[in-house]
Amino acid sequence: MNDLRHAFDRLILDGERFTRAEAIERFSALTGTGSEDRPWANAVVMTLKDLGDAAGLQAMSSGTTGPPKRFTIPHADLLASARLTAATFGLHAGDRALHCLPSDFVAGKLMLVRAAVLGLDLHVIDPRGSVLEHLRTHDRFRFAAMVPLQLQRALKEDRARVEEQFETILLGGGPVSQSLIDAVQGLRTTVHIGYGSTETVTHVALRTLNGMQRSEAFGALGEVTFGRDPRGCLVVYTPHLTTSQHVTNDLVELLDDTHFHWLGRFDNVILSGGKKIFPEQLEAKTTGVIPYPHYFTSTPDERLGQAVLLVLECPKPEAEVMSEVMPMLMNVLLPHELPRKVRTVPTFERTSGGKVIRILR
Repeated sequence: MNDLRHAFDRLILDGERFTRAEAIERFSALTGTGSEDRPWANAVVMTLKDLGDAAGLQAMSSGTTGPPKRFTIPHADLLASARLTAATFGLHAGDRALHCLPSDFVAGKLMLVRAAVLGLDLHVIDPRGSVLEHLRTHDRFRFAAMVPLQLQRALKEDRARVEEQFETILLGGGPVSQSLIDAVQGLRTTVHIGYGSTETVTHVALRTLNGMQRSEAFGALGEVTFGRDPRGCLVVYTPHLTTSQHVTNDLVELLDDTHFHWLGRFDNVILSGGKKIFPEQLEAKTTGVIPYPHYFTSTPDERLGQAVLLVLECPKPEAEVMSEVMPMLMNVLLPHELPRKVRTVPTFERTSGGKVIRILR
């Protein structure tokens, strides 16, 4: 049996073919002391080195199936995931792809894997700041993966350039706000949001946000199927991977064994007056409406059991900011979704990936 590591021995970067060792050398040159490129380039180097490890690729779990932990993705699973992506998006050797995600995390690592396995022509940029500012206006890409904030910023900077430069964009890394979904309507670029985790080796389901294939539900990719556990949380069956079942903490409405509506995280749900309220759904409505970073959680309430609490990253006193934001909230939230209390904090705690750490209830 051939060593599967050889699948990652070649990489095309900006039309030029490199061995993996040569690619490591190329990005290592950007990691010198004082270099602005050092953080992201070093993460690329570490991923490329890991691909030569006999055990597989080192990654940190997302927490979807439990507390975050470090584990190893086998080479066979990396190959299977890359081929599933190719089949889903119709990618072929030589197709131009943009890598603009941090390579510290699985989504960025898998962009390098896909390029090597599928023979994509990869352009790698600093994931910080504006995507468009790092690109030449004549660059064209068949495929790019982004976080929602990157696309939102690019659309505000130059919507026409996004249409000209990108054929397909895959979003991940968190829920997409309603304001961004509205913004991509009529866009010639096809925009999808993926569902997946480190444990499922990135996306195993897709929801198309615009165009003729627009959908409100996530649909399974390849031979993936879905079920629900007794809590109502999604169970993912992945026959293409070495681990064929993944129990998540994502509450879903299961439409059939290949389609679901995502509701929110089991550990975030608010039980208020007999109603289940999903903070992530509230945040999808209020992002872009409230002019402060924020999230919703629960607070004890004698009558309701739990009430909705709005937490804002804002230096203003709570009474002042509540009177400011409540009229905005009343335009987008239902009466039972409105917060009973508002809390302000100077700075949110965030994970290394930039996700806000919600306060304990």
